[in-house]
Parts: sequence; C-alpha cells; structure tokens
Amino acid sequence: MGKKLYSDDELLNRLQKFAEELGRPPSQSEMDDSGPHASKTYGDRFGSWNNALEAAGLHTGTNGPNGRPLTPEEDLLADLKSVADIVGGTPSEREYGVHGEYSVKTYCKRFGGWNSALRAADFEPNVEMNLSEETLITALQGFAENLGRPPTTDEMDRSGPYTSDSYKRAFGTWNRALRQAGLEVHSVWNVSEEDLISELNGLAEELGHVPRKDEMRNQGNWSAAVYQERFGSWNEALRAAGFEPNERWRIPRKELLAELRAVANELGHPPTTTEMNEHGKFTIKPYQREFGTWRTALQAADPDYLENYRQSDTEIVPFGSNWPQLREEIITRDNESCLRCGMGREAHREKFGRDLPVHHRIPRRRFYDDPDQSVDDADVPSNLLTLCIPCHRRLERLPVQPVVD
Repeated sequence: MGKKLYSDDELLNRLQKFAEELGRPPSQSEMDDSGPHASKTYGDRFGSWNNALEAAGLHTGTNGPNGRPLTPEEDLLADLKSVADIVGGTPSEREYGVHGEYSVKTYCKRFGGWNSALRAADFEPNVEMNLSEETLITALQGFAENLGRPPTTDEMDRSGPYTSDSYKRAFGTWNRALRQAGLEVHSVWNVSEEDLISELNGLAEELGHVPRKDEMRNQGNWSAAVYQERFGSWNEALRAAGFEPNERWRIPRKELLAELRAVANELGHPPTTTEMNEHGKFTIKPYQREFGTWRTALQAADPDYLENYRQSDTEIVPFGSNWPQLREEIITRDNESCLRCGMGREAHREKFGRDLPVHHRIPRRRFYDDPDQSVDDADVPSNLLTLCIPCHRRLERLPVQPVVD
C-alpha cells in the first residue's frame, strides 16, 4: 500500500477547503485531528506551517505559529492560577496538562519556559531544571524495565518519573535520550502499514466505534502520531482502514451540552477534561472550538457545574463533610460580600459567572496531612473568609493570612 502523493496545489486546495469548513485558518492540532493531511506534511512541503497558510492565502498576520490568534497572556496566566486552585499549589507540567485549557508548550513558547510562566503568575518555580543526565537515564531505564519496552513520549508524560520535556531539555531530542539509555529508538518504519491497519481495525472492534486519536494513544499498540507519519494524516489512516473520517466540526451546541450533562450524570460530578475524553461521545476539542475554554462549557451546561467541578477535581485534599451548608453560612455571616474589597454576591456572579469563593486561612492540605486532624478541622468559622476571585488569588500568595474577628 503506497503512500499517496499530492501536488502543492492539491495540498493548498485541501487546506483552503478545510479552512472554509472551519470559518477560519485551522491550527496545527486541528489539522492533525481532522484535517485532510497532517500539519507536518505542510511543514515539510512548504518549510513551515505558517508558510503553508500564507501560500494558501490564509495567514492574517495576527496569528500565532499554529495559525490561530494568539491567546492573551492574561488569559494564560488566569488559567494557570485556576489550575493552581484545583491542585492546591503550584502546578507541575503534568498537573497542568491534565487540568489546564492550553498546552504546556504554549506557555514555554510565550514565556520562555515553564518556570518563567510560573514566575509570571507569581508562583515559585517547581520544575527540576538541573537534573543530572545520570539521574534522568537511570529513571528512564527503570521505567522502560517496568514497561518491558522503551516508553513513548506520551507514556512518559502520563506516568513516567519525569516528563519527556525534561529529557528533551537535557539531550536535545527524545530519541537521543533513548540512545543514551541504551534503549531501542522508536521508528515509524519498523512496522508495516498492514499491521497498523490491523491494529486500527482491532481497536475499532473492541471499542464498538471508529477510534479517536486519544483512544489509539491510550489503548493501541502505536500512537496516532505513527499513523499520521505513515499515512499523511489521521483521517487518511482511517480511510485506509475502511472507516469514515472523523470530520464532525460543526456539532450543534445543544448536542454538545446534552452530552456533557449526560457524562456528568454518569460520573456523579462535572467531568474533568480527562474524564470527558475517556467517557464522552466527543473529546474536549469541539467544546473548546464552540465555547473557547472547558470552564465556559461547564458554565453553559449548568451554572453550578463550575463550582462543583473545582471541588470534585480536588481529590487529593477533599472538602470537609457538610461543606456546602457551612460555606453558605460563612457567606451569610460575611454579608454576602468580599471581606477585602466589598464586592457583593450578585455583582460577583454577574462579572465572573460563579459564586463568591470561601477561603481557608490555614489550607485544608495541612489538616489533611496531619494524622491527628481531619479536613473537618479546617472548617471552623475563624479559619474561613468570603472573598471575590481576584482577592482570593492575591490572599493565597500572602505569607501571613488575616484573622477573622
């Protein structure tokens, strides 16, 4: 089964048609997810993704490297702080990858590195930048031994001792790190196209539907990136296996929200982005295209989802028993307004789309980690303050917390 070849004009025509379907220039990830060819095909042919956009008459001059308008830095920093609220401290690259709306790579490109992004958000850096090569190699060899084979970057990022970015910083590329560890380098040409298609068909039979890229990455023998490299795009691989491509870009808002509510009912709480990818009929991609961010989609599905999402996602440090009732009592005690700036409850809901937060002066984590205490001990009224979102974020960075009279 030979690889299809397309002229420059054919590639550009397909790119233009795909942009028409979207109503704007596609990003690289959108092209890789459901486009006619992988973005790498365009990068190889035209020198870069932006060169391809320009050749197709799509580049506006205001887009970032992925072809879409740059996300404002304040939005990136706000989401980073929101994830910090969820995980209960400065987020790691892996934690942000699970809970965040953007990619870690976006932060590294915009701020010059993950640690620089953390500093811009007023957090202390937490990425171990000076890991020795010996430490990294030993950890990689141990992880490979547990797997029974060399890990992929996806596997390393999901459950490895360090993220693949740590290895790329130290060795330049992932394959170079594998070689340094004495492990076999992954090559997409070590497997036949027949074996790839057989695996794709097998997974489809197991799932009962055409596999998505994330399902292939998590459950298949090879990642979707291998299929993109061999067949030109994920959709071309699906066609080669006899499937209809995943090309539903204009999923109605009503259908998206209905599915989100169905997954929330199934789980018993609003789903995280990871849970939506695992349990939902749709991945989070169409939600991000329709609503911009996952939190906005939650808000559109049910006004209570956003607050419940933040609580249900803090699994490591749970809230105390009877927290919803106690939280309401504290807000009432504080005259339904922020104790620092005075913003009222209704004004806060109108501006931020959610209720006033109730802040723990002494974090729940300290009580949770203390064997002689419980998270219920964190919920005494003197430890609780009603705040607005901006004051809450500022207060959590103070070394000394104000006392409640």
